[in-house]
Amino acid sequence: MKKMSTARAAWWSFLVATSGAIVCVSASASAEENLTAPPTDTKGKPASPPAPSDGARPRLLGLSLMGGVMAVDLGPMNDRLAVAGYPSKLPTVFPLLGGQGFGLFSHFLIGGSGAGLFPRSTNLPENRAVSANGAWGTLDFGYQLLRINGFLLAPVVSLGGYGMAVTLSTKEERAFDAVLANPSRATTLSSKGILGGFSVIAKLIVLGRRAKVPGARSGLSVGLRVGGLYGIPYRKWQADGVAAPDGPSFGLRGGYAALSLGAGTW
Repeated sequence: MKKMSTARAAWWSFLVATSGAIVCVSASASAEENLTAPPTDTKGKPASPPAPSDGARPRLLGLSLMGGVMAVDLGPMNDRLAVAGYPSKLPTVFPLLGGQGFGLFSHFLIGGSGAGLFPRSTNLPENRAVSANGAWGTLDFGYQLLRINGFLLAPVVSLGGYGMAVTLSTKEERAFDAVLANPSRATTLSSKGILGGFSVIAKLIVLGRRAKVPGARSGLSVGLRVGGLYGIPYRKWQADGVAAPDGPSFGLRGGYAALSLGAGTW
């Protein structure tokens, strides 16, 4: 299995968040009441002009990129590396890049989010190295605690999946013919699982205008998301796509904090 590309993981995560936002928009549109024309049959009574209307209720939604850091529990993997004679441990703090999208239905938030973890590595003796990275995507379900004048605060429960990868590689110089005879210079150990999480989202419209919903604004937003994830593996470790039994049993677990930049109406 090839080493996971962080850019590809982050792009995939952003697509997950965007898809969640599109689903929310579609559901919100279908939930709106159909506008009907007033009856033309007045039954002999004088016709009255229709009451003035402000138009259809605008949809409340948001879409943004997010970037931050996540502290991952890699203790079981580092323990196995130590048993195998590796003198250095994998780093446990990873930069992350992803996206999130949501729609508001009354006081309920429904959407999606995801992120990729940039690879972190440590050098080993004899020109060797070991690195780790990962990615996740979730559906999000939250409740609006506060929404006033462009500020939104909501706790969110997330359900989804993740992937993790640990790559062992060598930087040793080798002759061209030697590489052709034995091209393998790296092995990637990978694991996948289901994921649950809890987070708190705070977002503020900083550049925009009033919306047609009382207390709401539309425009560019900044935000903060802080939470934790707990992953449970459903597939055993694989080495370059081939089963590698007896690996450490642990999932993508840890806490994260991320700033967001996007747009929306709430």
